[in-house]
Amino acid sequence: MPDHHLITKIKVTLLMVLMAGVWCVLGMVYFDRFPGPAGRLELVLMPWKEPLPRQANLDQRLMIMQQQLDASARVSSYAFAVLVASFSALTVYLSIIYQQKQRRSQENMLLTLKNQEIVRRNEFIRYISATIGHEFKNNLGRIKRRIELLQEVPPEAKKRIDDNLDKLFADIEIFKKIADEREAGIVEFVHMNLKEMLHALALQYGDLAEIHIHERASLPAIYASPSLVRTVFENVFDNAVKYKKPEQARASIEVSCARDQDGSRRYATISIRDEGAGMDEQQADRCFYKGRGSGENWGQGLYFAKYVVGLHAGKIKVGKEHTAPGKGAEIIISLPFVEESQDV
Repeated sequence: MPDHHLITKIKVTLLMVLMAGVWCVLGMVYFDRFPGPAGRLELVLMPWKEPLPRQANLDQRLMIMQQQLDASARVSSYAFAVLVASFSALTVYLSIIYQQKQRRSQENMLLTLKNQEIVRRNEFIRYISATIGHEFKNNLGRIKRRIELLQEVPPEAKKRIDDNLDKLFADIEIFKKIADEREAGIVEFVHMNLKEMLHALALQYGDLAEIHIHERASLPAIYASPSLVRTVFENVFDNAVKYKKPEQARASIEVSCARDQDGSRRYATISIRDEGAGMDEQQADRCFYKGRGSGENWGQGLYFAKYVVGLHAGKIKVGKEHTAPGKGAEIIISLPFVEESQDV
């Protein structure tokens, strides 16, 4: 993409060259002086300065010459007025350009100061984050080793606990990568099979929810960060489990997969619908905003989900047609196809 400042400089230079040419012509008209190479312009700009007719007598010649002088005086006045007006306009234009440049310079200086402050704060946050991540990992490791020593825990339950702990370890590694400024490791986009991920999540949540996956269209591959996208769907499933109705033994989740198009961009669209407590219209409008959910922490996981989906140039919204208190909630996630998202 061309540099904005370079384009502005080129425009100003071309404008100055054009105005210099116009001023030269106006100056020649004002002073009524056309040098040799430009002498041909005289008859173009002052057509009344044609040679005097030979058959005219003295009085006629004097009258024609007086008319030519009057016309030249008028044109000279017009040329001077245009010269002054154009010079004033150019001066105002250059002043505006200079003021804009000064304003941008001040804004850049303020942004630099703010960025320096952010860097200093981030250094402290990274130190705290790294310490917390290390302590979490150590304590979870101790918990996992103690669980392995328990004989009365059924093998299936132990396996699910191990899977959850492994997921926690993976999340902590992501957390530590962020703290260590190694974001490239977690947002490295690769080809990802959404269908396989959804079926793996259905198995993972098998003891907590009945998940049915319906494919109205075959899901294409997407270009995404598998760990982040998986966390998005886990947050949505966790909400469905957390807010199931009291009489439900397990949450009921319907996952519908389709293809969608918005303008020239095509999306893989996944609808996740549950039959839990649901949300009212006010909660649905603010559930993606951190700290603005209901008293039971709505908006924390969905806030993160919205951020990650936006990072992938996708869309996330509440399906209000199937969302209401006591009826359940629907979250619709759209992620661009692999060949589309590479151009984002």
